[in-house]
Amino acid sequence: MAIMIWNEKYSVGVTELDEQHKSLIHMINEMHYAMNNDKGQEAITSIIEQMFAYMELHFSTEEGYMQQFGYLGLLAHQKSHEEFRSKARDLRERVSAGEFVLSFEILQFLSDWLQNHILVSDMKYTSLFAEKGLR
Repeated sequence: MAIMIWNEKYSVGVTELDEQHKSLIHMINEMHYAMNNDKGQEAITSIIEQMFAYMELHFSTEEGYMQQFGYLGLLAHQKSHEEFRSKARDLRERVSAGEFVLSFEILQFLSDWLQNHILVSDMKYTSLFAEKGLR
């Protein structure tokens, strides 16, 4: 059973960005499923690599549109993206070093990102993107 289901409240009104956000929900559900089946530790490396793929594609896409349309909150948004990158790098380094990383830590991080970044920060650019005709 999925812990997180896509809901239109997560939509930023841009299909490309919404599809990328759906991959984040998939990661959350994958981590949750693994944890519920006593495979959380086995899933960590895969989830971290998915986080890297997500952040490289999504952040460059999103920031590219922000630059193109002159979004005034670009610098603050880039800073929040860098915080995600930093946490992802930290998790990857800890796992690579053989440190024990709780699967719950990753699940909580991704869930918090969804709730606090997408539902708050990302929603700030939706009217500008719509005004510029981005769908």
